[in-house]
Amino acid sequence: MSNFLFAQFGYKELIDKGVLDTLKFVGIDAINTKYLEFSPMFYDSGIVYVSSRPGAKRKFDKEIDEAFFTLRFCEVDSNGIYSNDDLFSYNLKLKNHFGPCAFSIDENTMFLSRNKKGVVKRHDKEENVNTFGIYIYKYKNGFWKLDSEFPLNSNTYNVFHPTWDEANKKLIFASDMPGGYGKTDLYSIKYVNGRWIELMNLGSTVNTDKKEAFPFIYDSKYLFYASDADGGKGGFDLYVSYKAEDKYLPKINLGDKFNSENDDFGLILSPDALDGYFTSNRQGGKGKDDLYRFSCNKSVFRVFNTYYTVNVSDNNTGEKIDNAKITFSKYKLVAKESPKIAKIKGIEKEIIYTIDPSTIVESSPIYTDKNGNSQVKLSAGSYIVKVVKNGFIPYSSVVNTEKNSRFFDIKLKPSVKDRFVFAFLDSETKKPIKDIKIELEGGDSIDLLNEKGGKYILSLLRGNRIKMIAGAEGYINKELIIEYGITPGNFDILMDKVKKYVKYLPTTTGEIMILKDILYKYDSDKLTRKAKKELDKLVNHLKSHPKLEIELSSYTDSRGRRDYNQKLSERRSQSVKKYLIRKGIAKKRIKAVGYGESRLKNHCSDGVKCSDAEHAVNRRTEVKVL
Repeated sequence: MSNFLFAQFGYKELIDKGVLDTLKFVGIDAINTKYLEFSPMFYDSGIVYVSSRPGAKRKFDKEIDEAFFTLRFCEVDSNGIYSNDDLFSYNLKLKNHFGPCAFSIDENTMFLSRNKKGVVKRHDKEENVNTFGIYIYKYKNGFWKLDSEFPLNSNTYNVFHPTWDEANKKLIFASDMPGGYGKTDLYSIKYVNGRWIELMNLGSTVNTDKKEAFPFIYDSKYLFYASDADGGKGGFDLYVSYKAEDKYLPKINLGDKFNSENDDFGLILSPDALDGYFTSNRQGGKGKDDLYRFSCNKSVFRVFNTYYTVNVSDNNTGEKIDNAKITFSKYKLVAKESPKIAKIKGIEKEIIYTIDPSTIVESSPIYTDKNGNSQVKLSAGSYIVKVVKNGFIPYSSVVNTEKNSRFFDIKLKPSVKDRFVFAFLDSETKKPIKDIKIELEGGDSIDLLNEKGGKYILSLLRGNRIKMIAGAEGYINKELIIEYGITPGNFDILMDKVKKYVKYLPTTTGEIMILKDILYKYDSDKLTRKAKKELDKLVNHLKSHPKLEIELSSYTDSRGRRDYNQKLSERRSQSVKKYLIRKGIAKKRIKAVGYGESRLKNHCSDGVKCSDAEHAVNRRTEVKVL
């Protein structure tokens, strides 16, 4: 937005009246008490605020008849539920007033207002003073520790109410130091290479002959603050001023609803400008000063409705990714005609639009914070968004600000490759199978190596999954899905040989025949007269081929418990083996196994309704030449 346009702005251009009409300012019952709660600030997963709530060991300031101010922290979830309200830091226990405060973007530095008692000499007399100053704390090893004192602190005037401008490395604060316009003015000072330089009064467009205090800088350009200047609703009113070329343009009163006949101050906004808090002692509250929250799907401030939130996370774990580089690129489309197609509804040519690479203009990069978030101001239109982060596959997509919500949720796939080692083995001999043919489906990056000894090594990008279909001559094709976190890193794949079913009594290794009429009654392993007649044919066959060795395998239908059916099939196979032995066939020539209901011949699995005849097909005995 140009400076000229903002200069023409008034209340009507600043505030979205439609949003304001539906906006509700809700007192926070989980926090507010009959005491003072004021000046909230976003921190971690909640808010830090100032409170005069007395505690068991809290001291009172007799001058104001309140407990010494302290900082408290309350967690706030995505549904606006408040929990775990407690002291912000237990090592801030000096006999002082603490707050308000501000934090650096990484939340490891805190700029804290607190008072400090001292002695000054006036008219040859020493006087006790108790002025406010700003103190800089660093978060180290789980504690907030005093790092340094703001150099403008004094025993003769107050310095307080800090807000930190991360982009410009400036601290904005209130003070009643000499040389100002009124009782308290707003100032800024820059921090460069360990030094505070360029102290500046924010000027008469911000400051008046009254009090200006409780500043909050948003997006390095929009300064919200409170003033009791003439023309307000009463007490402190909330204002905003826009910074253009290092000068603040005339302030705008936030008007009704935000302001009351009492004090309204300490406004803060979330990065997307959809949520905010402020302090007020308006009628209907719980105590002297209370915290109020407002939330909406569209910012009440028109100027911020061109801001978008980008959230970047790990596609696999969901963890937020910090310091991811994000760029947005404008582009133009070029129309191209396809070859002439059949005339449909009067259209003879199909127009295809493609991006003209020569028109792509990339923005300056922005970076995500520790919560994976970043804010970007976009005008209406389409953009190519790119996200780059070491250890992840670069992301690129086209977004449209008019069709998308004001929240871009981007998930990056790790570029880490996981290693899987496996072999294909004969399910019976457990020996490696040669000449395996493998088809791989899916996966952005697949590397497959075949090592000596029949081992295969697969490298797969984490987050991908592939389907593998393996085949070999004489074996049934095997399908397998490989996925990180599910498939082990080292495993074997057992493959079954293709069964050679024959209609005659088998003589060659691998040939299989289903013995006719070796059927069983339900839940029985007894051989019927018809079954014995069929087995006598097998006896004669084995006597005619004395070197044949066979495997007898019995199967059940799916009715009954699986473990019971397994045992039943084993008994049935043994009953056939015993009958052959009684007929003179050597025991060593016969291997008897049972497979229960694991290898059904038809669709009659558990839960499927079938006739007795259909179930009978699965109750069978097979003979296979070994």
